[in-house]
Amino acid sequence: MASGEMGNDKKAKGASQGEQALDALPLSIRPILPHDVEAATLCGLEAWQSTIRVCLEAFSHDQFIALQEAFRLYLCSFASGAVEAGERIIVAELDGAVLGFCGYDNHKGYLSDLWVSPVWQGKGVAQALMDEARSTMLDQGRRFLTLEVLAQNHRAFAFYKKQGFVETKRRVKYDPVLKRRLMKIWMMQRL
Repeated sequence: MASGEMGNDKKAKGASQGEQALDALPLSIRPILPHDVEAATLCGLEAWQSTIRVCLEAFSHDQFIALQEAFRLYLCSFASGAVEAGERIIVAELDGAVLGFCGYDNHKGYLSDLWVSPVWQGKGVAQALMDEARSTMLDQGRRFLTLEVLAQNHRAFAFYKKQGFVETKRRVKYDPVLKRRLMKIWMMQRL
């Protein structure tokens, strides 16, 4: 299923604003659209602040504004279709609210982004996004899925390990948006 509603066959476990079970409500997984950009930007920034910013020293307000703009431009490029063939951003939406998004390149088998609003983390949204990305890549004939994760992002690392990813290497890599060198972990999963 490339996009569409997750009805009775696929359900996310979660809550309305993180409190009620989602199992009876449809979570829509679909390509990002122009009207999603601001909500997805906010979702990505909230997730980034709760998981990545706490790992960084001396991150200024100006750097945060630059990060916000980088998120917005990145998402706009996908929403407008100005990306390479095979690159996609999908969003998880419930009742018109963007709960998270996933970026991937189905030609390369590479997962570039997976961000879920902190209110919805641990409730099945990331799983639904991951399942959709995997399904698309399998349909495209990919046999492996690769990604990289910040070494200090223990929650994401644990999620990917639970998904069946294995660590393949670690190295320090310069992040042009954050303007610093960070330890990254490369991971791979056989599809």
